[in-house]
Amino acid sequence: MPRKKTLFFIGQLKKGTAEVDFVLQRKQAVIPIEVKAEENLKAKSLKVYVEQFQPEQAIRFSMADYREQDWLVNVPLYGVSLFDSL
Repeated sequence: MPRKKTLFFIGQLKKGTAEVDFVLQRKQAVIPIEVKAEENLKAKSLKVYVEQFQPEQAIRFSMADYREQDWLVNVPLYGVSLFDSL
C-alpha cells in the first residue's frame, strides 16, 4: 500500500501548533498559501513555514489590497480567480 503524503504543513509555535491552509506545487516550486477572511493579517504560521522551508514565494489571500513584501504576496480575496496568472 502506498504511503500517504501530508498535503499541509504543521509545525510548532511557542504557544502551540502552526499550519498553513494550502501547499501548492507549481513545476518544481512549492508555494504555501494562507487564506484570511479579515484584514487582521498576522500570518504567524505562514512565517514559520517560510523560515523553515524558504520557499521562493508565499501567498496570502485576504480582505486587504494587493501588495508584495519581502517574503509574501498579499492578494485580495476577489483575486483568487486570477491565481493562475500570479
